[in-house]
Amino acid sequence: MPVLSCVRNPFLGWRRANQAALSLAALSIPLLFWFLVTLPLTARAQQVPAGRGTADRPAGASSGVSSNAAAIVEAGGLVTNASAGDATEIVQLFQELSTSLAARNATELKLFGLDENPAKYVSLSVTARVTHIAVAPSAEAPTSALVRQRFRIAGTLAGEAFNNNLAGGIQDVALMRLADGRWAFTGRRWSLPANAIQVLSSAAREEWQTLLDSETEDGAAGNAASHDVLLHLVAERRAGRWIALRRSRWNGRVFEPANLATRERRQGDSESWISEQIAKWSNPNTSGGLAATGTLHLILQRGTRDWVGLDGVWEGGSQTRNARNRETNSGEAVATIARLRMAVESSSYGNAIAHRDLAQALSQAGLFGEAADEWEKAELLRPGLVGAQRLQEVAAQRAADPAMRAARELQDEARIGLVDDHPTFTINALVREQRSQPTLLRALRLGLEYSKLGDDAGGASYLTLAQQMMRQGGLNRLSNDERAWIELLLDHLEERKRLALIKPPNPIRSALFTVRSWPNEASVLPLLASLESSQHTVYADFRIPMGSTEVVLWSSQSEFQSYTSRFSAQGSSEFVAALTLTKLIATEEGPWVLGEEINVFIDPRLENNTFSTVAHEYGHVAVRQLSRGRTVPVWFNEGVAAAVEGGYDGYVLRVRNARAANRLLTMREMQEWNVDGERAFLAYSQANSMIDFIVEKWGANAVLEILRQIGRDVAPEDAFRSALGISSGQLWQRWIQEASF
Repeated sequence: MPVLSCVRNPFLGWRRANQAALSLAALSIPLLFWFLVTLPLTARAQQVPAGRGTADRPAGASSGVSSNAAAIVEAGGLVTNASAGDATEIVQLFQELSTSLAARNATELKLFGLDENPAKYVSLSVTARVTHIAVAPSAEAPTSALVRQRFRIAGTLAGEAFNNNLAGGIQDVALMRLADGRWAFTGRRWSLPANAIQVLSSAAREEWQTLLDSETEDGAAGNAASHDVLLHLVAERRAGRWIALRRSRWNGRVFEPANLATRERRQGDSESWISEQIAKWSNPNTSGGLAATGTLHLILQRGTRDWVGLDGVWEGGSQTRNARNRETNSGEAVATIARLRMAVESSSYGNAIAHRDLAQALSQAGLFGEAADEWEKAELLRPGLVGAQRLQEVAAQRAADPAMRAARELQDEARIGLVDDHPTFTINALVREQRSQPTLLRALRLGLEYSKLGDDAGGASYLTLAQQMMRQGGLNRLSNDERAWIELLLDHLEERKRLALIKPPNPIRSALFTVRSWPNEASVLPLLASLESSQHTVYADFRIPMGSTEVVLWSSQSEFQSYTSRFSAQGSSEFVAALTLTKLIATEEGPWVLGEEINVFIDPRLENNTFSTVAHEYGHVAVRQLSRGRTVPVWFNEGVAAAVEGGYDGYVLRVRNARAANRLLTMREMQEWNVDGERAFLAYSQANSMIDFIVEKWGANAVLEILRQIGRDVAPEDAFRSALGISSGQLWQRWIQEASF
């Protein structure tokens, strides 16, 4: 590690002077993550104005439904406990609803979750069918009813010439009987969980169209490089149900055109491939059992006509995120939910007890949104069965529903954004300055920032420019500090240029990562999935804004060791499958990171550990990011990294057993970190548990604040006292006494 212990850092002034430019520079980010932001899959019962919904149909309006309600009821096929008279009137009411919707009536537009401004639509067509009718038991005539409807709405939007699918799915709608005996809408509706396959497929179509539109605007349709795009879709499986979570894009390719063309010829459309993958990973033999809770990453590459599916990568439920759901997601619990759901969808639709029982099972599995819907339907069908207090409690639990949590996390990630000194921001500002006033040092700084993005061509270009400026007298009238920095950066960029010749040549990029792999290397897929998951954890759980990290995928352990052992003795260990190499220099203002890269190979012996291995390394990168390269206590650093990976393997049980046997490591032993063998396993486990305790008692922001203060050269013990109000020793004592082992 080069050391310039008394050199002033000339770049810190730039950072302060250019803060105002960052918001504009952010517009030039080459690729940010796009996320699958949809309405919550089990939305709270929505309130719209009540009414009959009987607007007259204008000439030419289309409803797409039969007008013979009585014939529909007589033909059978309805699941209902209503009398023929009530069923006929209710079917007729829904036919009138569809007619009013086709006529763009604002109340009906809102009932179906559409924009209620009629001027937005040139025309609408509705295909709808009532499948279930349940009336609440009553000594006299029923006073309330629950009706299930399947529907699809298409239409032409103002200013467009083509038809769009605007909405569709299944909804349950609440009705009430008016004083005159007629049925009317209450305005309450519950959307059933969206079909994950349809949501993911729709996202794929949207991303495909977005690419086409951007190429039309930019004139890039004929550019071969513009076709090098990967689509990354993520879905969670919980209690037998699939939930679409998020989406993103990578710039680059996994397979070369000839190889991809072969795959494209064998494959149907992207929707068929997504459906096949969901079916495959729903198989107990594939995903690890009927009750498997986890996340599926679907990665597709742009083909000539559609996205070409490459593979699905399964990420099992982590200890941190899913520990509470292990027992409730047992095979027996999942089978119970399937049985209860089937009953509610058939003969027990009108049975309030059946809805209540399904609600209880869903709550235990962590599907709180769908559970709250079922509680409310049970109360509708039998007032008093659930009660106002319980309804209030389950409404509060909606925020913990996986779909609601995912939407909230994505909004938080967008707000957090990238770190202030992300290379893209820095490059935008430096380019403007270099154009107005070229300097040798600024040219080398641009080369450095491009190298941080893994852009070898950009780094080499500015290295060449700097060498030309040197030959033209660029070193004249420079201070000793500036000359020292120039010498350091020249050496660094020359080294980067040499190393680029031996690294895998195929780059795949996002705003946060540059991944290098060999062409047609399928093992890059689990790596991409691991990185997407890691960055999501860092943002969602710890709210750490990140910079750009280079990740190098080696095809074998021998390749990995040959490269990493040049810089670290750890690289030659047969037990190391991932290693982060960081190049730091010491300055008067503190350490300065010149470059950082995660090196990894997919060890076939530890294939299922790819996610945890990569996430652990990215956790260390996040720690260095916040601490600005300062020395962080090893136990704290390792504890954060273990938390980012989702929990050190078996840490909860290991700490519990050690505590019971009075074998926990003391705080002094944790600080010294002189551990090996079983003591090392315990040390990592304790570190993980102590970070959990800090987050539980003080919040995740306390972890960030400790690291930020260390980054401002505050001594670690002082940082603990400032953020927590206690020393690390007192923290250990409270952890022993108060932690949930």
